[in-house]
Amino acid sequence: MKSIRFTLTAFVLLTGCQTGSDIVPLITAEAARHSGQSASTLREGRFLFVRRCIECHALPVVSHRRAEDWPDIVASMSARADLKPAEGDAIIAYVVTLRRLPQRISPIRRVQQ
Repeated sequence: MKSIRFTLTAFVLLTGCQTGSDIVPLITAEAARHSGQSASTLREGRFLFVRRCIECHALPVVSHRRAEDWPDIVASMSARADLKPAEGDAIIAYVVTLRRLPQRISPIRRVQQ
């Protein structure tokens, strides 16, 4: 009985530890080209979105806000998150790219290096 309880507990703990790529999509090369942003800016924006925003709150669902809203949202939190202007710009580039992607372009594969 103890081994079943241990196995179940381990399973729940391990499946709860996600990297964020399931929740926060990686950007494809096609999506980067469509956005007009550099792949490195989008990678940096995703990294900062995942690492810095979570310090104060749960990650927001990007699609719950309009693309036009994101610059003001990021600006309002930049001081608290101690973001440099370029870091805020990278986050905005990432979330706006996700928000504006046509449905035919999948954002979930890794950007070509």
